[in-house]
Amino acid sequence: MTGTHARLAIRADGDSRLGFGHVIRCAALAQALLDAGHALIWFSQTPHAIPASLASRIEVRPIPAGGDTDGSLLPALTDARIDGLIADWQITDAPLCAQLRRAGFWLALVGNHHSNAEADLYIRQGFEPTQTGALMQVCDGREHILLAPDYASRPPRTIRPQAQRLLISLGGSETPVLEAVLAALDNLPELEGVMIDIKRAAPGTTALPEAGLLAELCAADIAILGAGTTLHEAAATGLAAIALPIAANQRERARQFAALGLGLSLDPTATGFAEDLRQALRGLLEAPARRQALARASEAAVDGRGADRVASRISYLVSATQTQLNSTISRTAAGPAA
Repeated sequence: MTGTHARLAIRADGDSRLGFGHVIRCAALAQALLDAGHALIWFSQTPHAIPASLASRIEVRPIPAGGDTDGSLLPALTDARIDGLIADWQITDAPLCAQLRRAGFWLALVGNHHSNAEADLYIRQGFEPTQTGALMQVCDGREHILLAPDYASRPPRTIRPQAQRLLISLGGSETPVLEAVLAALDNLPELEGVMIDIKRAAPGTTALPEAGLLAELCAADIAILGAGTTLHEAAATGLAAIALPIAANQRERARQFAALGLGLSLDPTATGFAEDLRQALRGLLEAPARRQALARASEAAVDGRGADRVASRISYLVSATQTQLNSTISRTAAGPAA
């Protein structure tokens, strides 16, 4: 590490099976770390999922399937001579984390499901902070949501008296919930004259669209969204949204979204879901004042600068760790005091 600039590694994957939220949020953090002067290497089983504009600025090292568990990741990190690892895994492997820390790697974990894995920093992603141990280093809550720079400090959303566009996007992974949504909205009279923009996950997709959904989120008046990373993006743009958790790890985020008054949340597995969805959508279509209230609440909650805050915390912690390590090495080399 030179001065306060570290050589850091990111470990994250994304495709139509996993979804792309893990890559999107790590890419946002990577941009903030690059802007802070750090060097980055991205280890991935799906290197084509990394946005091309980012991949051109960092070193990308493909790893084979099973690379996290077959013992090959540790020597790869050692060979890369990194100061710290930022890992985003759908399921964190606690034994691997312990192995990495025993080998002397500073470790940060991104996401909310770390099981009993131990790290130097936990970067949680949600609208509300979660209860943590007193000694844990945590970036948590809406001020630490990882979003691309284009989502930072956007102008207030203009609310049209009559909704003209509905965006439907349930994330980058394949889900049968989309067909249930489309069936529920089929021939809904209130949608007459409303343009419906449907984003589907194509089976086998390996590449992340460079522009993401920013343009679509800004153009829409209302959205029906999965409760993943796109829900954070919608909040930053002030878009009135109905959140549908399509995976167990999205339920708490959807609950927080509704509880804070940022939008609505429905359970797509509940009896009567179709009618609940129609009623919720009618309520937004017919009430521009409601859409404006949701917009102002969302814009106030999520300012889009979370990646910069997390990058600053990482810079401080990695530097402090390296300073402590150098001090220990110096004392050891000097031998016992006379």
